[in-house]
Amino acid sequence: MIKVTNLNVRVGPFKLKNISLMAGSGDYLVVLGPSGVGKTILLECLAGLRKVESGKIFVNDVDVTKEPPERRGLVFVPQNYALWPHMSVYGNIGYPLKLRGMGKEEIRLRVEEIAEKLGIADLLHRRPSALSGGEQQRVALARALVTKPKAILLDEPTAALHPSLRSSAWRLLKSLHKRLGFTAVHVTHDVAEASYLATKAAFMWEGKIVKEGALEEILSTKEASTYLGDTNYLRGVVKGTENEVMLVDIGGKVLRVADHNFNIGEEITLALRPEDIVLLKEQPHAVSAMNIMPAVITGIEARGALVLIKAKIGKSLRLKAYVTKASADHLGIKEKTKIYMMFKASALKPV
Repeated sequence: MIKVTNLNVRVGPFKLKNISLMAGSGDYLVVLGPSGVGKTILLECLAGLRKVESGKIFVNDVDVTKEPPERRGLVFVPQNYALWPHMSVYGNIGYPLKLRGMGKEEIRLRVEEIAEKLGIADLLHRRPSALSGGEQQRVALARALVTKPKAILLDEPTAALHPSLRSSAWRLLKSLHKRLGFTAVHVTHDVAEASYLATKAAFMWEGKIVKEGALEEILSTKEASTYLGDTNYLRGVVKGTENEVMLVDIGGKVLRVADHNFNIGEEITLALRPEDIVLLKEQPHAVSAMNIMPAVITGIEARGALVLIKAKIGKSLRLKAYVTKASADHLGIKEKTKIYMMFKASALKPV
């Protein structure tokens, strides 16, 4: 468990301001935000690589604010992986254990075990220069996990990978987290990455944590909308197919998606543009759109010539839609108004 309370730190003209957040035991906390808002600085503070002006950092309820990095029980995985070029993969993974004074046989067993779990057992003799970007990432993760840390800190771990490799890297991280149950704090600017990995999320903006909680909640903030636009990002699980469309469970609501090239049980992130959602006073009949759901309006915001409508469907599904001002008046749009939201299966795009 990592807990941060009222953390303040200045780096040149930049300052982290009253940062408070918590990653509970086994959480995969993703801190989302654009470049330059202080995400890496936050990780460096947690790791003990930067001194803080005020505030507290706790690891498993122990105050480590003034402790050096080696006494915090945390492992920091930088964006460039920081592998030692003169060492083999085996040497890189085993080096932290060597520093802890472990014997050669114990080191061998631990290295071979974690290498097997990450699928790099056949790479142990190689040097980092002979590895692909994805292989280097696995070695960096193995080196971090081999010490069985209290938590790992990941600084945009897929940013250096070719885009075609990122989805496989996400699957690796998710699989490792599920199997090993480690606590993680992972920073990224990629909302699809956050959606795929996060069990808990926080949005960072101008040196502050704007909101912490479920990903759907942080994406509904004004700051997240400013950064990401008003696109709806929905995370769910594929339940099957019906009439050549895919059925995806999103927070207990089943949506119909035109793209059905996914397996049953697979987790998926969908993007839905707000202009692709139609709002109606009454439930429509004999229409081609396959997704029609009752909703309650929770927020109304001006967007120039348009109005952004925020609505809640059931207990946890939240959507944002655009309407013209004239349409908003015609529909009698007010907070707590009950409406119907309608959109086509082809409007939901896997990301």
